Amino acid sequence: MATVRSSIPHEDRTAHEPRGNRIEPVILTSIEEVNSTIRLLRLTPSKPTHTIKFHPGQWVDTLVRGFTLTSPPSVAQPHGSTPGYLELAIQKSRNPPAAWLWRPVSEILLSQLAVRVGGSFVYPPFLPPGSEVERLVLIAGGVGINPLMSMLSHVMELPQAERPREVEVLYSTKPAEPVEKTLFLPRLRSLLEEAGQAGGLRLNLFLTGGAKVEMGMVPERSFLRRVTRDDLLNALDGDGKRGAQGRKGTVVYVCGTPAMTDDFVSFLTRQDGMTPDRVLCEKWW
Repeated sequence: MATVRSSIPHEDRTAHEPRGNRIEPVILTSIEEVNSTIRLLRLTPSKPTHTIKFHPGQWVDTLVRGFTLTSPPSVAQPHGSTPGYLELAIQKSRNPPAAWLWRPVSEILLSQLAVRVGGSFVYPPFLPPGSEVERLVLIAGGVGINPLMSMLSHVMELPQAERPREVEVLYSTKPAEPVEKTLFLPRLRSLLEEAGQAGGLRLNLFLTGGAKVEMGMVPERSFLRRVTRDDLLNALDGDGKRGAQGRKGTVVYVCGTPAMTDDFVSFLTRQDGMTPDRVLCEKWW
């Protein structure tokens, strides 16, 4: 079933989602090969002084298909003589759009594309007036880290008084070789270090696939297994059992494989104090 659903074109899958009115011309100005299966692309507006506006978590339609933005909105703004940019992480695939973006760098670098921002899986969430996000939980599986990386980067740029008091990240992925080439792992470690002990950020890394990993090369809270339901409950409550009343300020975002997303969202919405408007997911299939 998931294979059939994943073959639906991006435009058809997201036909019900909000889209911007502007078609933005951009130039593919940078291609970084994170590892053997992931590329990070940087798209710069054709007009260097222009800012492409978006919310953390959104994707862009391109001439080849839609891909989720991984950068925070702040870097889309020009700074002095440095133009803003959008960042995409593209997994190597036989799918024609991804295959085009995995052509030799010399063939596609500086190509002009057109993009349009869209999507409703965004931070901050749409909550009733007066509601606040006191605890933010981000749960990612594989390349599902993409929209959550945009959200996390944005949140950690906010002044301390404007961000959630507690931010918990659960990232489950098959490690690259070497492990430090795992998608966004260096960036996550950097955010963790910047936050420090008082920063309210906790990262839980789940490395799957049975690979041998030198634990000294990964964050302290790293596990050689998949995410369990106990992990989900711990993420909801942090260091103590909160119950329904204590969870009223908790918001969860989930993005991963179809089976993982469906299972986690179903489980989380059944927990005391959690409602569907505070357990959000991106169904990209």
